[in-house]
Amino acid sequence: MIITYMDAVSYLHSKKNAGIRFDLQRMELLMEKLRHPERKVKTIHVAGTNGKGSTVTYIRSILEETGLFVGTYMTPVFGEEREQIAINNVPMSEEDFLLVIQEIHESVEETEKELQDKVSEFELMTTIAYYYFSYKKPVDIAVIETGMGGRNDATNVILPLVSVITNVNYDHQAFLGNSIEEIASEKAGIIKPGIPIMTSCTDAPLNVLQEEAKKKKSTLYSLFDRATFETANDNGVQTLSYNTPYRQLSNIRLCMKGKHQAINAALAIMTVDYLHQFYAVLVENEQIITGLSRATLEGRLEIIRKDPTIIIDTAHNPDAVKKTVETFQQFDDKRVDILFAAMKDKKVEEMLPLFEAITPNVFVTSFEAERAFPLDEFKKFPTIGNEHMIEQPVQWVKTWHDQAKRDDILLITGSHFFVGEMKKKLMI
Repeated sequence: MIITYMDAVSYLHSKKNAGIRFDLQRMELLMEKLRHPERKVKTIHVAGTNGKGSTVTYIRSILEETGLFVGTYMTPVFGEEREQIAINNVPMSEEDFLLVIQEIHESVEETEKELQDKVSEFELMTTIAYYYFSYKKPVDIAVIETGMGGRNDATNVILPLVSVITNVNYDHQAFLGNSIEEIASEKAGIIKPGIPIMTSCTDAPLNVLQEEAKKKKSTLYSLFDRATFETANDNGVQTLSYNTPYRQLSNIRLCMKGKHQAINAALAIMTVDYLHQFYAVLVENEQIITGLSRATLEGRLEIIRKDPTIIIDTAHNPDAVKKTVETFQQFDDKRVDILFAAMKDKKVEEMLPLFEAITPNVFVTSFEAERAFPLDEFKKFPTIGNEHMIEQPVQWVKTWHDQAKRDDILLITGSHFFVGEMKKKLMI
């Protein structure tokens, strides 16, 4: 019986042992049993290796300024699982989460029985999001972030107004393929016949997307071909200028740190402009400027303490680490220490050397998760000695904070799960 909120959470967690399910068979049957909630809401579908969460946040913030009721489904987020689902940036309540689980769990059980196959936790969360946005709290539009890949991702049962692929780089090779072209092909699986695709991809991934778009008779909008944009940095404040034949904007303040955020923000503008031109979603310049300036996202170069400064960042693959390092190179006059932990399926051997561009003070740790990279395995890296291996990361950070100088900086980075747990424990 699912009677309380904790019963609902336990039911969700009971699906963890299904592992990662990488096909759409269960989702398609489940959607049918629930009268296709995925067809009853207008959606924007966002995939990519990095930048998905930021791009979703920028799109949501702009559309919210226009007065729309905007749902978002983001994976992963800090906090409880229900917080992956939000409307106008307000997370799904415990009461609504319980209600949805109560209403859909029989269909979930029927699907599992019929297919003799277990629905995964991510598939269940995705179903909750579609059901919530369609039947319980209907939204004007929902911005949906893929979990992994695209073609076989549980979210890929929708027919969106527009699809977005931020970029393609190496990640999740065990599921998506070992070459950049194979990974791009999986991401391109969200391209639907006749549905336009927005992207900031370049080079080989862009070629793959163009071929897939051609097959599907979908118009591809390449950010770097369609728009010109540039950023300026004044005393740590990043501003964006954006120009196309139909939209000219300047001095847009971006709260999210890092030069790469300019690309994510520009991609969001291009996506919203498509809605403006083809779906009569009226978006004024001031609404874009205000929306982008108000957009923030936990765990993206987020300062959680000052004097001395502690920053958290979910750089969990080599491409993300490169962008974080690039941002930190502006602090070359300050002492920077790094505390890093990762999942064991990540390219740790590629990420660790990248940090050396900003500091030799790289410390490593682990965390309680089945997929966590074990602390002992860091010994195989020549730059990691025993003094760099941290068994009690929370206590170590507290000691660091007590002993550091006012201008020192600590970057806590790596796995979303690790960074989220550290933030929760350090903010108590």
